Amino acid sequence: MNLPRRHRRQPARLPNFESGILAEPLLAFGGRHEHVEPKTGLSLYGPYSLIGQARPTPSAVIVGTVGPASMIADAEAWLSACRGLLKNDGRQPFLYPHFPGFNSEPPFQCELVYGDTWREAIKAEAFKDVLGLSNFYDRVKRVVQLYVRAIEVLAGREPSPDVVLCCIPQDVVDTCTVRRSKTGEERRIRMTRSEKLAREAIGRGQGFLFAEMDPSLGIEDEESGHQNLRRGLKAESMQFGIPTQLVWPKTLRLVQCNSAPGEREVQDIATRAWNFTTALHHKAGGSPWRLAEIEEGTCFVGVSFYREILAADPRLRTSMAQAFTSAGDGYVLRGSSFEWDPSRQKSPHLNHGLAASLMRDVIDLYKRQNRDSLPRRIVVHKSSRFWDEELSGFEDACKSIPRKDFVALGSRGLQFYRTGDYPALRGTYVRFSDSDFLLYTSGYIPFLRTYPGARVPRPLEILEHVGDSPWNVVLQEILALTKMNWNTADFACRDPITVAFSRRVGEILAEVPANSSIRHEYKFYM
Repeated sequence: MNLPRRHRRQPARLPNFESGILAEPLLAFGGRHEHVEPKTGLSLYGPYSLIGQARPTPSAVIVGTVGPASMIADAEAWLSACRGLLKNDGRQPFLYPHFPGFNSEPPFQCELVYGDTWREAIKAEAFKDVLGLSNFYDRVKRVVQLYVRAIEVLAGREPSPDVVLCCIPQDVVDTCTVRRSKTGEERRIRMTRSEKLAREAIGRGQGFLFAEMDPSLGIEDEESGHQNLRRGLKAESMQFGIPTQLVWPKTLRLVQCNSAPGEREVQDIATRAWNFTTALHHKAGGSPWRLAEIEEGTCFVGVSFYREILAADPRLRTSMAQAFTSAGDGYVLRGSSFEWDPSRQKSPHLNHGLAASLMRDVIDLYKRQNRDSLPRRIVVHKSSRFWDEELSGFEDACKSIPRKDFVALGSRGLQFYRTGDYPALRGTYVRFSDSDFLLYTSGYIPFLRTYPGARVPRPLEILEHVGDSPWNVVLQEILALTKMNWNTADFACRDPITVAFSRRVGEILAEVPANSSIRHEYKFYM
């Protein structure tokens, strides 16, 4: 019997993809011992050192402190606490291990040095005067100046500090910082009393005689000058050649307190110490760990774009490259500016000449930092697809490099689920073609016995790969680079380090005038 077509049994559609799981990348620690987890590796073997090297480098970190006197005292109490054993409740010993203490004994074998020589207090009257200003942007600029002048004083001391802690009091946090919403919009945390009064005056139609009295609450990009305390401070202070670390009051708490409504929950004291000392060690010139299985001579490059705050043309964009060597050294390069019309192009792209120029600068910097040796292989990560002229520009600049790979990362909103109570394992990949993949860089982690996340993990999407390496090597490297964020001792981050901080680094570069020189070392942007 011939049934109508709609009643005929249709052949089952088979899924057109393959899937698998990559092995967890290994990290190298003291004596080149290896482990998958940063905190455990540091606890067992200490920071990275070569086999036969008696102690890791550095063996001491001189810490300078600037800010209000009371908070400098809190910071030094926190530094003192970090020298010894710090415990948490112990309920998740793999995810949140105790902190063993950062001192001259194993595992870190590195002393924290601080004291009167490296203190520079900012007077309470100076903060009061600045915070009384009604204009938000002028207030941020003046606060940055207070800290920069204090850092300049410490830079002239002998010996100068390796890292400067910028202690930011709560009233400055409340009135001079912005908070990024889930949609990516930056919002003010709180208005001062003078701003509220001035805003009421505006509502009554009252004008202002002087511009500095105007309590502008506009979108950040609409104002010139320093628009964010952190990036303004980083941009201004790098001229002294000393990395900075901003610390908030909640960072320095020695007693666990409940967070205020709407405030992000404060990490336990041991976890804060892990993250704090890892960043401190790196900014002082150390390598907490390195990738154990990356081919020597490989240079990873992340390409992204930012808008210059002081540019008159809102369509102007500047290219940027973040380069990372197989040894873990990180560098930042500023490229050329160009016009981008968002109404015509979804994302910025470089023409052939600009792409070639940016990549030549990367190669030249690599040579300067590696005794005039060229990289054996270059891997470029970009957060959008490559245009033909963009790709040809990168390829032309890399003609002297034996092997190269160009990888486009993105997000199309694709998601996969597995049966059971936990999400996909970290390292799970879904293969649609030889150059189109999903990769779960976050997910259930067997070593931790849990999934260390609050929401369903989103996979990283590899949209395009052009180059010389097998796809499994490209994916394995991306997974490994998610473990190279020395701002934290967490197991891993979602994004590889080549693109993880591109937005934040671009925001700092945007605060530096185009004709001013910048520091290339990545530690000045962390």
